[in-house]
Amino acid sequence: MIDTLWGLALAAAAFFGVHLLPSVPGLRSRLIVRLTRNGYRGLFSLFAAASFGWLIAAHRGPYDALWEGGPWARLIPLAVLPVALCLLILVYSAPVEAKKIVRHPMLTATLLWALAHIVPNGDAGSLILFGGFALFALIDMPLNDSRVRRDEPALWAERARTTSMIPFVALIQGRAGALDRPRVLLRGVLPAIVVYLVILFAHEFVFGLSGLP
Repeated sequence: MIDTLWGLALAAAAFFGVHLLPSVPGLRSRLIVRLTRNGYRGLFSLFAAASFGWLIAAHRGPYDALWEGGPWARLIPLAVLPVALCLLILVYSAPVEAKKIVRHPMLTATLLWALAHIVPNGDAGSLILFGGFALFALIDMPLNDSRVRRDEPALWAERARTTSMIPFVALIQGRAGALDRPRVLLRGVLPAIVVYLVILFAHEFVFGLSGLP
């Protein structure tokens, strides 16, 4: 069953379900009380790794084409991936600047990456895989906001005032303060370009499909 679309759907449900469980009101705190914080993190990491391995294995099933995107479709990830990589890198290298750009930089990067890969692939397996990641990001953003609003009202008040769900809106409105552009360039844009080029030329060897148009 692992090499069928049903197997992939079950693997995706397991993977994303594990990552959405901490957003269930009160569940995370109850598990930490029962397991200790380190125990909770260890168990979560174990289930996350196992479900991710299942998801990758299940995606290697038979190819079931749904549409033909055409050569133009392969330009979509080429244009979107640098932006997603820049946001993802800034999460770790300059988190304050990343939050100024968008409230959920990692989830936004995941959403962009996933959506950019749906059209050019055009098969049922990729639709389940990348569509699952996109849906997860869209669901987890408001769930994360709800958890912070409920558990950390002071933090939520500051976050709501200075950040935006849509990229650059808080910056344009002047709520996020000034963006440290040199820091973003050195710690986000330039590393993203390097990683982008590596992915572009290594894509065929790792995934069996060229990233070039």
